[in-house]
Amino acid sequence: MPSPAKAYIAMITALASAVLVVVTSRWNPENLGRFVLFFALATLASAMKIRLPGFKTTISINFVFVLIGLALFSFGETVLIGLGGALVQSLWKTRSRPKPVQVLFNAACLTVCTAAAFWISHAIPAGLNSVAAMMVLGACVYVVLNTGLVSLVIVIALAEGRPLRDLWSSCYEWTFPYFLVGAAVAGLASAASHGTNLGVALLVAPAMYLVHTYYRMHIVRAVLENISNVSQESEAVLAGASRGR
Repeated sequence: MPSPAKAYIAMITALASAVLVVVTSRWNPENLGRFVLFFALATLASAMKIRLPGFKTTISINFVFVLIGLALFSFGETVLIGLGGALVQSLWKTRSRPKPVQVLFNAACLTVCTAAAFWISHAIPAGLNSVAAMMVLGACVYVVLNTGLVSLVIVIALAEGRPLRDLWSSCYEWTFPYFLVGAAVAGLASAASHGTNLGVALLVAPAMYLVHTYYRMHIVRAVLENISNVSQESEAVLAGASRGR
């Protein structure tokens, strides 16, 4: 791995470590039982993941629980929801055994993304402070950081010398619809619960399961269509070459 990629991983890990220090120093859950229940469901959601075509990475519906956490939980609780989800997503049912640096970097990325989304979404001026505004701002920050600025895309670009813009565009093309629907569902759940009713917010789980199933089928269909098109083009080239003989 080139030195710039190593330096970038070290920087993100250092930022995540600083965030966890803040979490430890400010840890004071209002309702530990409620948090444990939500954390368990969020980590379970992290196991429902989809592999992105062309990337050695996955997305899961855990980000929906992170966004709901912006309205329902404290900073420390929300960060731990993101961190726990990252660890499950990295370790659960992987095609090959992940390297420790991969697990560390993925966990650090989601920790930084979650912390930034929480801080910025809660920095809204008093006149604009609402669950809707918080969710919109938090979702925008989380998606931008997760898909580009603090993600595996930059490491790939640094390690392989590939154009960052092209990589980010490809990743964004696959992930944006998924994040958009998830953010909408999270926003509706948070608004319906008025930021206090956990039971209403948890109704997001079955809805996101259906979204997850549909999107996974969509990706499989798109990949199969791409393979079919490539096969047809190859057959046409071979047929043309045979006629040329």
